[in-house]
Amino acid sequence: MPNNKGGKKYKRNKQEVKENKNTRFKDEDESQEYAQITRALGNCRFEVLCFDSKTRLATMCGKMRKRVFVNAGDFILVSLRDWQDSKCDIIDKYNANDVQKLKQKKCIPDFIKFEESKNDSDEEVNNDLGFTFTMDMPSDSSDEEEEEIKSEDEDENSSDDNIDINDI
Repeated sequence: MPNNKGGKKYKRNKQEVKENKNTRFKDEDESQEYAQITRALGNCRFEVLCFDSKTRLATMCGKMRKRVFVNAGDFILVSLRDWQDSKCDIIDKYNANDVQKLKQKKCIPDFIKFEESKNDSDEEVNNDLGFTFTMDMPSDSSDEEEEEIKSEDEDENSSDDNIDINDI
């Protein structure tokens, strides 16, 4: 029986990752901490604000590289290092549903700001993309005003005729 589904691309996309993963919670024995990404630095390195109110440099672990994409504002689980307090490793990323579960269990402190509410207001503010549009049509009186302005500019330029080019 022939394969009517498609060719190589169909077979390649057949093994998709399912979203039914179990939420991984913090383990106190293994020195793990919840954190929020504040800045992306490149080369799988991020600046994170851990929920113990310290800012650390986080590195994405090898099994997450090129498979899990994280951005600024995402909530993650980091593994702290015993020998370096200023660095940590990202071991899991939480989606919006997982963050709500953590919030209900009081795992997230009150001083942490959620980005969901900010994104809605930012879209409303930045819809114009910095451009202002006016629908003013020029009238006949504006042509007369422009001629008066041009004549004033010519009078000013006539006094500037005495300027030598070498002085500039």
